Amino acid sequence: MPKRSLTLIPILALVLVACTASTETTTTSVDPTTTSAPPVAEAVLLSYSLAAGDGFQYEVGLDQHIELEASGDASAMGEEEIPGEASIDITGTAVFTHEVAAGPEEGTFEIHITGDFEDLAVTGTVDGEPVDSSEVPEFASMEPIDVTVVVDEQGNVISAGGEDIEDPLGGLFGGLGAMSGGGAPAPGLDPGQFFGPLLSDEEVAVGDTWSDEVETPGLGEEQIVTSVTNTISAFEEFDGAEVYVIDTISTTTPIEFDLAEFFRGLFGAFIPEEATAEETAEFEDLMGELRFLISIDDTSSNGTTRFDAEAGVARQSETTAATHIVMDMMIPDDTTGELIGFQMEMTIDQGISYHLISSPQA
Repeated sequence: MPKRSLTLIPILALVLVACTASTETTTTSVDPTTTSAPPVAEAVLLSYSLAAGDGFQYEVGLDQHIELEASGDASAMGEEEIPGEASIDITGTAVFTHEVAAGPEEGTFEIHITGDFEDLAVTGTVDGEPVDSSEVPEFASMEPIDVTVVVDEQGNVISAGGEDIEDPLGGLFGGLGAMSGGGAPAPGLDPGQFFGPLLSDEEVAVGDTWSDEVETPGLGEEQIVTSVTNTISAFEEFDGAEVYVIDTISTTTPIEFDLAEFFRGLFGAFIPEEATAEETAEFEDLMGELRFLISIDDTSSNGTTRFDAEAGVARQSETTAATHIVMDMMIPDDTTGELIGFQMEMTIDQGISYHLISSPQA
């Protein structure tokens, strides 16, 4: 079975990984009488109906609230413009297109995803000054999405954005955009992802639950663990079709990246061979003070998808999540070589919705 991939926390693609090392999947049953709708007569094997040449269009809605506080020398972030404080709300709607081509192996498909949130409504303040839609802050900007992912009929991601999911450094040093397309806290939160939940490998009915646990290698020995639980809560009519209502809960363990050792090795490679003992000692003292720590609290998300089993397509979904990130840096200045410090704390409450507006099947 192809490995399953869940991308993580797009706003800090700077250090996050979009790759999966291993997956465990289990399927359990719960009493269907607890659901709000009558159970279907027979269990079915849910799968996506994909074929080379297919095209899908989705109306994608974004609703985001960002709280940010920062102190120190923002030049540590390079060309990124990071304010001292910000509290902003961002909303917008765009049409995204998914074009299907044959994948590299039988039973896999390439999905070319394009779209752009060109017209965003932005309100709030940055450094005490009001902002509007004509001046989206750089740290909250979103680049147009143009990526290709490879998936199978159950929605398992084989590769994303042209990077094999087994590459542990895929997406390193990306932008700080609120939605870079390089990752997301949970399935359905990134418009650069394949749209729809991971489906069970076994037949399921109303009331059934299946779970996926994804271990993603970090930059150290510890694994990032994301657990996803899907439950069919109802069978109802939506947009003129009978759909399964799939509720998804995703949780990711706290993540901590300490890149200080990495940068010590990087800077150490530039020490001249003819350096004196005094110069070497001075450099070691400097490296002893170097810090580059990024931590992300445990993150959870909740989503609901309406899946049309007959057409093999997700017709609609809504997902919400909250993320809290802290960054603490003390690194050499590019020009002077002297250490400069920077600290940042950011909270993002985010919601995204999808609505199928055209497909070959529906």
